[in-house]
Amino acid sequence: MLVDKRNQTITPLQALAMLNDQLMVVMAKYFAERVARSASDLNTQVTKAFRLATGRSPNRDELTKLTAYAGEYGLANACRVILNLNEFLFVD
Repeated sequence: MLVDKRNQTITPLQALAMLNDQLMVVMAKYFAERVARSASDLNTQVTKAFRLATGRSPNRDELTKLTAYAGEYGLANACRVILNLNEFLFVD
């Protein structure tokens, strides 16, 4: 069906499928390796990953939460979260 505007809602199953998709896991790993080569500090790595994916710097709250997540679960998993942000998936 052709529509002039895409519906921007997404179901929980779609979100989980994308988050856990094998391609997404592999691409997040490569993305994390790319970011890790460019900086040694985790805070800087998360900032760079966020900036590359969304085209803007993270705000303080986003940076704090993503850095804590990366510290606990690894940079690749934080990159997977970034690649699943609505801001990355949809262009307004």
